[in-house]
Order: sequence, then C-alpha cells, then structure tokens
Amino acid sequence: MIRIMARTLLDYSTEQLWAMLTGSFCLVFDNGEEIQTNFKETLYSSFVWDFHREFPTTPLLPKHHVKSILNGRRLGSDTHLDLLGTVMWDVYEHNLETALKAGVCEEDFRDHLAERIYQLTNEMYNVLTYRLEEYVVSLDITDFINVLNHPVIKEANTTVVATQQSIDKTYSAISGALLTNDDLSTNPIALAARSKLVNVNQVLQCIGPRGYLTDTDSNLFSQPVLRGYAHGLRLFYDSLVESRSAAKSLIFSKTPLQQAEYFSRRLQLMSQVVQNLHHGDCGSTTYLMWKVRGPVIENGVLKRVGDLKQLAGKHYMDTDGVLKTIHGGDTFLVGKTLKLRAVIHCGHPDPYGICSTCFGDLTLSVPANTNIGQMCCTSLAQKSSQNVLSVKHLDGSSVVDGIVLSENEQRFLQVAMDDNSYMLSPQLKDKNVKLVICSDQASNITDIMDVVDVETLNITRVSELAEIGLSFMVDGKEHIEAIDISLNGRLASMTYDLLKHIRIYGWGVDERGNYTIDMTNWDWQKAILTLPLKHFNMSDHSRFRKFN
Repeated sequence: MIRIMARTLLDYSTEQLWAMLTGSFCLVFDNGEEIQTNFKETLYSSFVWDFHREFPTTPLLPKHHVKSILNGRRLGSDTHLDLLGTVMWDVYEHNLETALKAGVCEEDFRDHLAERIYQLTNEMYNVLTYRLEEYVVSLDITDFINVLNHPVIKEANTTVVATQQSIDKTYSAISGALLTNDDLSTNPIALAARSKLVNVNQVLQCIGPRGYLTDTDSNLFSQPVLRGYAHGLRLFYDSLVESRSAAKSLIFSKTPLQQAEYFSRRLQLMSQVVQNLHHGDCGSTTYLMWKVRGPVIENGVLKRVGDLKQLAGKHYMDTDGVLKTIHGGDTFLVGKTLKLRAVIHCGHPDPYGICSTCFGDLTLSVPANTNIGQMCCTSLAQKSSQNVLSVKHLDGSSVVDGIVLSENEQRFLQVAMDDNSYMLSPQLKDKNVKLVICSDQASNITDIMDVVDVETLNITRVSELAEIGLSFMVDGKEHIEAIDISLNGRLASMTYDLLKHIRIYGWGVDERGNYTIDMTNWDWQKAILTLPLKHFNMSDHSRFRKFN
C-alpha cells in the first residue's frame, strides 16, 4: 500500500488534492503514527488542515484526521465541528506563546481562530454541496416497508403492549436495529439515523408505536397509541388522540411562547448587571458542593445522561489541594462530591464582574467585551423558547416524572409501586397519625358525602394539594411535619381509597381551619395521595423557572 507523509499534503490546496488523491493509502503523521485511510476521508480532513497551512509549526497528528474523529461511526452533521474543534484548540495551544511575543493579545488570537472556523465551515459547505451532488440519495415508502419487515423491528412492534415499560423496550429494540444492524446498512432511513441527519425519536414515531400522548393541558391520555405513522393510525381513538399534537402546536405558538419570551427578557434585564469576565483567578475558597451523578439507563433507554457532560470545563479543588478541570471522560468522578468553583461564590473585586476560573473553561469561547450576564441568559432562554415553538416536533411518547423523596421525607412517606403516588411510612404506625390538609386546597371535600360511590368523582376537583401536614405522637408529645408533595407544578390529590376512608370515619377541623383526618384504621398498604398523569413540558419549564 502506498505510504504518504501527511505533512507533504499541506503543500497543496484542497482543490489540488481533489485531482491528485485516489484510492486507499497509508498516511504517516508527524509523530510517526500511521493510519489506513482513503482519498475521501483525507480530502474531508484537508479542509481543516488550512489551520496547519497557516500555522506550520503545529504538529499534524492522527487526531486531526476525520477517521480518528469518527472512530468507526458514520460521517454525521456535526463531524466537521468535532474535527474543527480538535484542530483549533491544538493550534491555540502550540501557537499562543508565539502570538503573544509578536504583540497579538490572547483575545485577538482566539478571535482569529474562531473566524477561521467560520470561514472553513463555509468553504466546506460551498465545495462539498456541488462536488458530492451525485451522491445524494432519496427515500420512498419501500424503504419504510423494508425497515418494518426487518425481523427485530417486526417482532418489537408485534409484541408491544400498553405500558410505558413495553413501549420503552420496543423503542430500544427498534433504535438498536436501526443504528447497528448490518442488514440495514444500505437502507436510507437507517443511514440517515446513523449519520444524525434525522432525529431518531421522530423516526421511532414513524416505524414504532406512537406511545402515550397528551392533551392540550399536558394531561396524559390513559391508553397509548400502539401504531406508528408508517403502519397507519386506523383506530378512531388513535386519530383523535394524535390530533391533539397539532392543537398543542397551535396553542403553544401563542400565549406559552409569549410567556417564554417575556421570561427571557426579564431574565436578561436582571442578569446584565454581571458585565465583565476577567481572565485570572480571584482565589475564592468558597465552593459549591456537587455530587456527580452518572447516567441512568432503564429498560435499555437512557433516562438521564449524567452530570459529566454539563460539568466539563468547570474547575474543582481536589482532595490533595490542587485545582483541577473536569473533562467529559472523567468517569472516576461519578459518585464523588466535588468542591466546585462557581460564579455565585466568585470573590473578584469588580462588583460587576467574575473571574475566568470561577466561570470555567467556557471562558475560551467568550469573545472579548461580551456582557457575560446577557450572553449566559440568552444561551439558556433561547432553548426554552425554541422548544416551546417546536412542541409538535418534540412531542414523542410522553413520560411522567416519578416521585423522588429526600432522606428527611422518607421518614414520613414512601413512594408507591407506580412511582406516582405517596404512601405513609411504616415508621409512623402506632403513632396516632393524622393528616392535616389546608381547607383551601380541599374545598370540595364535602362532595364525598353527597354521592353513592366516590369513584364517580374527579379527585382533582375534590383536592389539589401543594403540601400536607402529618401529626403524630412521640413519647406522648404531638409532632407536626409539613411536607411538600407537589412535583414540577403537579399538585397531589387524595386517592379514592383515602376518600372512602374519610367517608366512613369523617374528618375534623383544627383551630386554624385545617381539615384533620384520623388514620387509625387506615390500610397502610394503600396510597394516600397521587399526582396527576401530567407531562412536564417546556411551557411549564418557563413558568417553573420564573417562580423559582
């Protein structure tokens, strides 16, 4: 096989290399390492090597070649960003000192590299869109049929049942086949998913079950839609339920979007007071204690990505007294409680500024003279506004957040099997427990005495509780504990079992006008409160952030 010194290719422009390179060959890099590659991968990499052509002292390494970036994956919509970022920061590291000696300040040098990224991205777009025109593919219904008839996907769709666990398992099986199965290696739908040209969650809505949908008020419908768009929504119920997606899209484009935008505006006005980002270390010894959580996978579905990705670039004080930087691959930090440097504890003398050490390595991506408060709020709020506007595109199978109790709350309550209801803790047995409920939050409790069967009532009309009081006896003394039982704006309601208990044994009223319910004859295996099956959407997120 032909061996080519990678640095010799820098003597030619990418345009010249289009006419020179062909077939497969071995590239030898500056550190002596070799990789087996071809003209396609090398031409793609050559666009980015303009950094090396401009800064020839920068070593040309295997990690600057797209094959190392892909590591066996397909070329995707963000591959060029990964490659550009890898090369740019190496150029920054190897040439910063030279630039400073030449009288170029660090900010100007960094801005120049950022400008080159913009120019190279534009050049790649201009050249590749016409040179690769003949390789553009399309898809039709036969491609969907081939995917639906794949044995793994067909079995997953056939065996799915009306539970969230089954739907998650089906999604996991279908996405696994789409992204990894060799039988679909030439299917345009699978190729688009593997290259991240389409949203996999949206593809699953087409070739898998549509899942649990929500009404315009974000309450979940009791039965999921077990067919996808490719199979066709043939039941009247399925069509009616799915029609709510378009209705939500129309509704969210009005008042919810206005509320999200106004929240963004208020947030920016408040945060603009933090104007300056100073390079250096304020020396603060006050830290933000943070326990690093790892990813959570349930039934093959990633429920939480973990904290490392969000914490990458932040600085922390290690146990040996050394200030270190968190990287995305530092899995050894999972489960540890770190002393994070944070802007809320920054000790810089400028009352309108913060230091770069407390802000983190994200400092390197902030242009000079940027109002840091404005920039951070804009970056945060734009995602909220965009997701409110894109509710129809993001409206997959909705999942209700489960209850998570703190250590203190676990002394009094426990979570039922459905993860959506509260039960009394067994520790309270034989302690003369009484529930204390604000009368304003259970204004229709008297309705339970006016009906033959309490299950004919809507429990959310009887009570909507943000918190509950527990009165119990310890060593002959009465203790009262107030517990917050709301979750992301979802207010709890008394269960039918508790309403039946109240109907039999009645309720009392304390000196403050609160309802008191004696739990002496209560069945401790039953739930006392339940949360509505309501999806926490981006409009709720904006309102929640506004009041918290």
